[in-house]
Amino acid sequence: MVILFDPYNVLNSLLAKQSRYDAEIVDYLKSNEINYFDMNLVHVEDYKSFNLSVEDYYKRYFIGHYNPSGNHFFAYSIKPKIVEWLNPKPITYRKQDKEMTNFKGYLEKLENE
Repeated sequence: MVILFDPYNVLNSLLAKQSRYDAEIVDYLKSNEINYFDMNLVHVEDYKSFNLSVEDYYKRYFIGHYNPSGNHFFAYSIKPKIVEWLNPKPITYRKQDKEMTNFKGYLEKLENE
């Protein structure tokens, strides 16, 4: 999985409704069906829900890098993409009618030795 996030170049450009310098990379990932996650787009959508300046929006999540709120926002934003990617899925994310503990897939290598 490729993670795209450049808060000081790409995100600023997108918030200003300008083109992104990495558009060729994004096009390549899409056209080659490479699994990727674009945190820049997540922030653009999040920004729309606030009535803040870009500077004040950045203060919510950044202190030069992510602050604790930014880390939390990133983790919960990427979580569905990671769960979708994993195979087998963690037990808590499997759709099952009954509760059970099943380590099949995780311990197969040990069972086959």
